[in-house]
Amino acid sequence: MDARQWLGLQPTHNPMRWYLPVTPGICSGLGTLFGGCGLGASIDVLERVTGRPVVWACAQYLNYTRPPSVVDLDVHIGAEGRTTTQARVLGSVGATEIFTVNAALGSRDLPEAAGQWISPPDVPGPDECPPRELRFDVGDTIASRLEQRMAIEAPGTGHTAVWTRMPDLLEVSAASLAVLGDYVPMGLGQAVPTEINSNSLDNTLRVADLVQTDWVLVDIRIEAVARGFGHGHLYLWAQDGTLLGTASQSAMVRPWKWEK
Repeated sequence: MDARQWLGLQPTHNPMRWYLPVTPGICSGLGTLFGGCGLGASIDVLERVTGRPVVWACAQYLNYTRPPSVVDLDVHIGAEGRTTTQARVLGSVGATEIFTVNAALGSRDLPEAAGQWISPPDVPGPDECPPRELRFDVGDTIASRLEQRMAIEAPGTGHTAVWTRMPDLLEVSAASLAVLGDYVPMGLGQAVPTEINSNSLDNTLRVADLVQTDWVLVDIRIEAVARGFGHGHLYLWAQDGTLLGTASQSAMVRPWKWEK
């Protein structure tokens, strides 16, 4: 299946409005819509409406929503040129705004001006890494639809890396990278010495080179936690070392109080 099917996106008679039914399979362990799924759905819709690939997209998360709500995704084109489009998506449930996404889309053929100047960390392949252990029963949440293997687990260092794959997806896309780019909170949990959970305030995805790969190395780097908020970014690597994209987030940090 493609990202649209994986997320459960539905078109309407209006090409500028789509529906995203909120189901457990696109929710976090807290039972609310997983932020990366909201961003991924917006990216998929924007690419379909404009006919152009996303270069970058930034989500600001405003409110929570749970099943069985339905998020309306309304597309607004701000500017459209010969090679790029600037647009945004407003995701809302009734009169409540859940998130807003701003994005730039386009593609330019410049093979003489291309390259990659950073490298992935030296880690074992996914088959040599242990499965990620979770501290709660994932049930039928998004975690049940992902396979993850820990490549770097170094508490207190601010550096975590996890091989991740989405078995039901047939292709790498900007929308699927948006889902995987929402794992800075996982890195925050590894970075600080106490048990915490965190809620994303934003998520920015920048797309580099979309090559096909079975596993994606989610390489998380935490820069700081201060004043109750954490900040970090991550690199998304294909198995052959190609940089698929980068993501960055800020998140609200709070003590872990959820009963196991």
